[in-house]
Amino acid sequence: MPDQHVLRRPFVHLLALLCLLIAAPFASSQSLWPSSQQWEQLRRDPKFKQAMTAQHRIADEALAAEPQPIVTLSSGGRLQGDAVKGKTAASIKDMDKIQALAVTYKMTGDARYAARAGAFLDAWATRNQPTGQPIDETGLEPGIFGYRIIRADISPAIRERIDTWMRNIAQAEIDSRVLKRPTATNNWHSHRLKIVGLIGYAIGDAKLIIYAKNGFRTQINDNLRPGGESIDFIERDALSYHVYDLRPLVTLALAFAEDGEDLYHWQAPNGASVAHSVIWLLPYVRGEKTHAEFAGSQVPFDKARSDNHEKGHEIGTPYDLKNAQPLMDLAAAYDPACAELARSLGSGNNARLRLALSSLKNG
Repeated sequence: MPDQHVLRRPFVHLLALLCLLIAAPFASSQSLWPSSQQWEQLRRDPKFKQAMTAQHRIADEALAAEPQPIVTLSSGGRLQGDAVKGKTAASIKDMDKIQALAVTYKMTGDARYAARAGAFLDAWATRNQPTGQPIDETGLEPGIFGYRIIRADISPAIRERIDTWMRNIAQAEIDSRVLKRPTATNNWHSHRLKIVGLIGYAIGDAKLIIYAKNGFRTQINDNLRPGGESIDFIERDALSYHVYDLRPLVTLALAFAEDGEDLYHWQAPNGASVAHSVIWLLPYVRGEKTHAEFAGSQVPFDKARSDNHEKGHEIGTPYDLKNAQPLMDLAAAYDPACAELARSLGSGNNARLRLALSSLKNG
């Protein structure tokens, strides 16, 4: 009689293979910047029309607008209503204009948009002085994203000035890290790594990219716990800080995907991963769990914000689900559950650029 165990082996092997396939993580279908084929999807697929039209509208307005660069960006540690913080917020709106100009240039081929994006960035490169403060400079992200798109199509002189400015920003960020301070491993460093990494890709600086990749892996081990919590959530007792910490990390993971690396699911030696920390958050975003924000925080700035009655920062208030929308827009590239939540939190709004990019097919 044939050995029944031998007969079962092909079935067992097939079952094992199916289990592996089912358990395999959902890989991102794109990087932070679309491929040539994906730009074509954005031009042709009607489902992206609303997002692209919104970018076109912003870009058209920017053609007639003047850049508003500021010498020093300063918002971190300042309360709402602070005049300096207000000036920074008004000035940093230029970055959304630069991004829209770059995207519209890529969509239309109209050189006016690339030239205007270059003019905005050149104005910033001429005036702005890097501080190395990641909470201030993280808002430059849309401008850095846009610069990579138009960099090859602006004059060499302007390109050199912008490259120098961005390289100085990255170096200031690297130099600002003090290992003995909590900011060496909390959300500050997540934003620092994002800035350095994105500038590395934008200006083609391999050393900056390597710094960001190595730092990313260390940060996952230092900042995230195997169960999913971030040290920012633990220290501030606020889901909003957990989200604020994860957003730059997911952004970086998408950038690294261009090199064929899936660092979204990569596990640190302690068992932590960005994917685990996003999944840990989802029951709160779905409303299945609730959380009283900052109730256990011992950070004086949190009390000051609460006393200032800043929305989303008052101690004990329920977590606002919409706070997670930008993170869900990013994580939608990796996780269908995040894509579903991103759409539901947007109340049918399909005009968000990052959600559109996260919805692209591989190409």
